[in-house]
Amino acid sequence: MRSRSAAFELTLLTVLVMTILLVAFTWLSMRLQRSWLLDEVQRGLSLASDTLQSALRDGMMQNRRDQILATIERVSRDTRIKQIRIINHSGEVKLSTHPGEINEKIAVGAPACSICHKNGLPSVLPGTLSSATRTSPQGDTLRAYSPILAESGCITQACHSRETSPRVLGVIDLGLSLQEVEETLARNQLKMGAASLTAILLGGGMLWLALALRFSRPMRDVMSGIDRVAQGELHYRIPVRKRDEFGQLAASFNAMNEKLAAMQQGLIQSERLISMGKLAAGVAHEINNPLTGILSYAEDLAEGADPADPRKKDYEVIVREALRCRQIVRSLLDFARQDKPVRVRTLPRNLTERALDVVARQAAFRNIRFSCEVEDDLPAIEADPIQIQQVLVNLIVNAQQAMPDGGTIVLAVRHSADGSHVEFSVADEGVGIPPEIRPHIFDPFFSTKGGETDGLGLSVCLGIIHSHGGAIRVDSTVGKGTTVRFLIPVLRGGEVAR
Repeated sequence: MRSRSAAFELTLLTVLVMTILLVAFTWLSMRLQRSWLLDEVQRGLSLASDTLQSALRDGMMQNRRDQILATIERVSRDTRIKQIRIINHSGEVKLSTHPGEINEKIAVGAPACSICHKNGLPSVLPGTLSSATRTSPQGDTLRAYSPILAESGCITQACHSRETSPRVLGVIDLGLSLQEVEETLARNQLKMGAASLTAILLGGGMLWLALALRFSRPMRDVMSGIDRVAQGELHYRIPVRKRDEFGQLAASFNAMNEKLAAMQQGLIQSERLISMGKLAAGVAHEINNPLTGILSYAEDLAEGADPADPRKKDYEVIVREALRCRQIVRSLLDFARQDKPVRVRTLPRNLTERALDVVARQAAFRNIRFSCEVEDDLPAIEADPIQIQQVLVNLIVNAQQAMPDGGTIVLAVRHSADGSHVEFSVADEGVGIPPEIRPHIFDPFFSTKGGETDGLGLSVCLGIIHSHGGAIRVDSTVGKGTTVRFLIPVLRGGEVAR
């Protein structure tokens, strides 16, 4: 099954969010635009109604119906106002641009009568002498009602001679079709929708292209690294191209690979030591019995031979080499046994002091200077003191053998970086270890000293450190010296050594 691109999914999610936001923005904009347009239309219709009332004033004062009718017809013809009516205070349509409406009776509850009557009641509202124009939408038509107020000159004319008090004489009713407004809104809505759709498509395409260019290469690096590691290439490293999240991911991946490689190497070394230990134990037991017989017979022959007998020296050589073989067998048994450590509360400073006491007075160390650096307030460790002292002595002896002309050995003990272990280190100023043989220094029976040693020292040290749950590392520079570090867990509860 083909996997979907993360860039495509992220683009799809972003486009979905953009669509929702743009739809909401478009809807809100259309609502605001509609409200604004209606307000502008109402304001314009009110202004037109007031202007028309001023234009009709002379004709009304002179009761010139023909002049009034001609004016409203001209206004209706030249503007978007399609209906103009003049209604008297009795609710009768006296003049209209639609002749069929003349003399029609308007109900008291009609919007045109709401200026003076409330809820269709025949009683007149108090304070109805205001000349303000009122607008009211009715379906697809916006209507404006301007009251015609009686003036002092009106009631002296024949048409209002019987009026005894000023009041609203009638209403100028203007009707403006909202069809054009709705069409304008529809066109604007279509334009905004098209613009939003274009923005979504262009934005989505550009985002996908940017994500594909930005993320595809780092993601391919990570996937390639995972595949290589899955195939067992623990030394593969992802290139760190930028100092961003992907760079941090690549750096973390590389650090993880280094730890996995170290763990794998440790496991391989442990399995090798176990296998070699079993083999060594079997070989040692098989060799030990015949070797004991050979040594016994050779000693008897050497003791019983006449001093002048030329074979006496041969017997002594046999005894000497048999004793050397016995020592090798004992070393094999020690290597194979690898006793489990008896962990007790141990002070790191005491271990270093005892190890130095063992070697300091030996003749081989007369030209060696020692420097002991132990941090204060070190926590106690859980360790087998005999085994850890054995490791320290072995490392000090190796350091001395790396400096045949003398030098300084630095024995240091400090806190580990995370505080969960105590770090021991033995550093010399010797010849160093060549890079090509460094991976083999912990192999059993591997030695650079020829037949002087059995090559089991560092193998035994490695087994002891691993049995304590620690780790050991060697840093060496040819011609400058070697530093061996190993970590031992601190005592549970973090007790401080005093």
